[in-house]
Amino acid sequence: MKKLCIMVAIIFLLPHFNAANNHTFHYYSYDEMLQNLQKLKEKYPDIFTLHSLGKSYGGRDIFMVKISDNVSIDENEAEILFMAAHHGNEKPGYQFLLYFMEAICANYGKNESIAYLVNNAEIFIIPMVNPDGVENNTRKNMEPNGCLGENVFPVMKGVNLNRNYDAGWNEWKPWYFLSTTATPYGDLLLHLLGYPPEYRGEKPFSEKETKAIKEFVENRSFVIAIDFHTGAGEIIFYPFGYTDEKPKDITTFISIAENISRINNYSFREAGKAAIGMAIDWMYEKEDIYAFIIELSREVAPSEEEKVKEIFEKNLPVNYYLIDRAIRMHLQTLYTVKI
Repeated sequence: MKKLCIMVAIIFLLPHFNAANNHTFHYYSYDEMLQNLQKLKEKYPDIFTLHSLGKSYGGRDIFMVKISDNVSIDENEAEILFMAAHHGNEKPGYQFLLYFMEAICANYGKNESIAYLVNNAEIFIIPMVNPDGVENNTRKNMEPNGCLGENVFPVMKGVNLNRNYDAGWNEWKPWYFLSTTATPYGDLLLHLLGYPPEYRGEKPFSEKETKAIKEFVENRSFVIAIDFHTGAGEIIFYPFGYTDEKPKDITTFISIAENISRINNYSFREAGKAAIGMAIDWMYEKEDIYAFIIELSREVAPSEEEKVKEIFEKNLPVNYYLIDRAIRMHLQTLYTVKI
């Protein structure tokens, strides 16, 4: 354990690899993201694979990356999931995950601590859950709802994917309006009031994107899952979002959140009691995954390169810590079962 702690400490002190140093900063488009993923696959074929989980309404693939030593084999190792861009206008999340993938792959053959993480975990990354939203710079996806006036008021088009999961679906109350709307027309009113759109869809998993995530997650055994967002500040959220009920594993949630906070200096708290259908609530409630949202910034998409770089460098060791924590939790489970 002492050796492991030293290894993790070394990770935090690593010089951070950044392939974007040689060009002017900008947020990647869907095609640019894909080009970067394909380059990583070609450069690191022994530890990096790329697959599509399905297609969005606009026909774009929802890509999933796996990073591990025996990458083509399912091993009995800790599984961890990183996701971003449930909201297409929240661009730092997927850009950060590209930065993270480049860093861990580039350092795999150079640093024992990184090698330990890759060799003892199966790391899954879905950088762009909502590719249509990214391409159109919209919070929601782009599938029409077929409501009157949708073409005149595009804000009524689409579903907030992070309200479309099966969590607290029957708990909706009128005063939840600002964080979860039950009709697309509610989004028009929110828009007029200066709030972002929050339509949750006709039913849980009504959208192609959330169906793809559901099928993927249900067929894995994730220990920890992280969903990156922006716009709410520098905050770590844990379940639940639709009720003030505490998770039964609140001690573990707080332990993980506290350690993340020690690294990036973000605050942490329960997600609240008015946002229905969030991914982290569904993953914990239905799949027993320790799922968190990490809000990377107050701004939805900061444009200053130095600010974005600071966010990335501050949170890269967070991902390393989370992989290490997932490994330790997985090993603890194995030892418990053997006993």
